[in-house]
Amino acid sequence: MKRTIYLFICFYCFVIVFPVFASDPLIHHSLTVSLDPEKSNASIQDIVTIPYSITQSSSSFRLSKNSKIKQITFNGENISSAVSGDGFLKFKLPKNAKEGVVGSSKLICTYTIPLAIAKSNMETLFISGEDSFYPQPEIRDKTEFKLTFQIEIQAPSNIKVVSQGEKLKDIVEKKRRTVVWKESKPQEEILIIVDHYHEFSSNHGAIALYAYLRDHDKDLAKRYFKATKSYIDLYSKLIAPYPYKKFALVENSRQTGYGMPSLTLLGSRVIRFPFILHTSYPHEILHNWFGNGVYIRPDSGNWAEGLTSYLADHLLLEQNGKGRQYRFQELMKYSSYVNETNDFPLMKFKGRDSMTSQAIGYGKMLMVFHMLRLEVGDTIFLKALRDFYNRNQFRYAGFKEIQASFEGVSGRNLEKFFNQWILRRGAPKLKLFSASQTKQNGTHLLKLETRQTQSDPTFTFKLPVAVWLTDKQKPIIKNINITNKKNISLFSFTKKPLKVLLDPYHEVFRRLNPKEVPPNLGKAYGSEIKTAIFPESNDSNKLISGYKLFYKSIESTSSPPHINFKDNSRNMKSTSNLWVFGKNNNLFKKIKSQLSQYDVKINDQGITLRGSDFKWGNHSFVFALSHHNSDNKQIVWLVSPSKKKHSRIDS
Repeated sequence: MKRTIYLFICFYCFVIVFPVFASDPLIHHSLTVSLDPEKSNASIQDIVTIPYSITQSSSSFRLSKNSKIKQITFNGENISSAVSGDGFLKFKLPKNAKEGVVGSSKLICTYTIPLAIAKSNMETLFISGEDSFYPQPEIRDKTEFKLTFQIEIQAPSNIKVVSQGEKLKDIVEKKRRTVVWKESKPQEEILIIVDHYHEFSSNHGAIALYAYLRDHDKDLAKRYFKATKSYIDLYSKLIAPYPYKKFALVENSRQTGYGMPSLTLLGSRVIRFPFILHTSYPHEILHNWFGNGVYIRPDSGNWAEGLTSYLADHLLLEQNGKGRQYRFQELMKYSSYVNETNDFPLMKFKGRDSMTSQAIGYGKMLMVFHMLRLEVGDTIFLKALRDFYNRNQFRYAGFKEIQASFEGVSGRNLEKFFNQWILRRGAPKLKLFSASQTKQNGTHLLKLETRQTQSDPTFTFKLPVAVWLTDKQKPIIKNINITNKKNISLFSFTKKPLKVLLDPYHEVFRRLNPKEVPPNLGKAYGSEIKTAIFPESNDSNKLISGYKLFYKSIESTSSPPHINFKDNSRNMKSTSNLWVFGKNNNLFKKIKSQLSQYDVKINDQGITLRGSDFKWGNHSFVFALSHHNSDNKQIVWLVSPSKKKHSRIDS
């Protein structure tokens, strides 16, 4: 059962718009950096051009405390520096700076800083503004200024350095490489990535494409270039022209997935997963519009991760008719990992640091954008996104700016929608309380009573309902405007209704009914209350201690679980999710019986799964099963032959 959605398949006429750059003051850095692997440091000179408004609002700049200063001058006058109580090397601007003629000032800093650079076999070096490797004004609100820069890096010829912006020069003379990067678009910070890269290049119109790989893998670079071109075309048609002069795929020895202005930094293993080209990679490219093209206002929630997830991860699957499944997976993550003790509103989401924060900041946010699209329609949705981007390019923006664009384009007041989904925590729980049909004068009347069962106040939203009629294979979709905890709706049909399903395509952000969700490890990890059942004493003490050590790693810090060190499963109530360790307990027979329904056979030697035999002594096993006493709870059964970590887990 599929419903074709044309939003992203048929693009509307594209209108070229002229970006309005931020009027905020721009500090310009002209950096010269010399990398010395022999000393594992860098010699730096930074000529900083500071607007008058910055010298008025900030009386001091700061550097990393590890910097060794050679000289600092401000408008030709030497100034001193000192380590402050918060661990930075700080220097105050002269007092007469505030009394001078209105105009820019020059701050020149010459210093060295230690960097982890090696002649060979080095880890990827990544430094950013957070490392304070260049002087920055001491301002509480980072939205008060942005920067532009040109950076010249000198390094041994076998080392390559990547930064934002356009590459102006890359030459090798006397075994020394000189590369120059320039970025004229307003930036939040300066980035430097250093490694012994193999460089591959291409172009897409006026956009330069690069791949910086740790191995000479030409085929990998070609695959990424092909994908890059298609995604740049996709989002240029969908939103606006690509905002930067280059895009670079940069490999990291650490397993990261960062989207940065005009580049992405992906881990060595991550970059070689085939599915990354169709999931994480378009997500990171799209960040050049949202997140690194429009910046995230610090006092607002991080809207960019959810929006890029919706327009990348979700969009590409939706084009293949799999959007419904993707939305269900996101709803399942929220229902599994988020509970009363750890939930928070989208306005509070800053970044992903746990499965809970990911389920809210990515999953809930993309569902909110999906509901917003259904609320205003496809055409207005795209026009509003373009309006938001064009109005806020290279500015800081938050949910208020998103709301303003959608209200301006749609001509509707959307305050209730944004307040409910952005400022409130929680989610509705839906139940089809009753459904009945009667026939009057040849017309079939369908009466539905839907209820919200959560303890939180009522949520208002548009609820799609699928109705199957006699002699019809495909359902008719009706929409109910849910405004109360209890809603009664009437529909008339010419044929008899046979079946009803709420939210058939998973288009409403809500807590899934337990009967909708199959057993899964996420639900077991995310539950507030967990109970552990450990083996009886005939298992080795080392193995039992290993089980207990593993269980400590999954304990909920907000609601400590009750731990049963002896097997009392006969009296176990259905109030908690069970973690059952080993075979020597009274639940083993029930687990064995339940697994047999899935054609999983258990015997003295091991487990037979999909026709293959796995021995107890060679494998660890993890199974997620329904709780035998409760549809809303489940059992996780974990069996391991020893305390040691195994390279393979069969689940």
